Amino acid sequence: MAPSSMARVSGRAGPEAPIDLVQLATNTLGNRDLEVQVLHLFKSQSSTTLKRLACETDQAARLDLVHTLKGSARAIGAEKVADVCENLEGRMHSSSEAGTEGLIAAVDEANRYIRDLLEG
Repeated sequence: MAPSSMARVSGRAGPEAPIDLVQLATNTLGNRDLEVQVLHLFKSQSSTTLKRLACETDQAARLDLVHTLKGSARAIGAEKVADVCENLEGRMHSSSEAGTEGLIAAVDEANRYIRDLLEG
């Protein structure tokens, strides 16, 4: 039997939470070990993606990075990050100067929440 999902055992869930734990549980079939792995993977991937985005000059590559991050965010229930990515994608199509400050803030918020969830 799989360990209980974080959605059932965490008191830090709610509509204002940066990660929808119910969505995460649904996508991982309620397997807590898998949830932990996926959250660690998102935290690592999102940080790496932001670093690559800061250095990348090719617009197509930047769009791919943002699009990939959007998919990863949706997979773990980080809808705010996904929404910011979607908005940024739209702005990037019309301007190569689209700023990433909002994305950085959304990812930082999600990663702090993940850190608190996993360490707390």
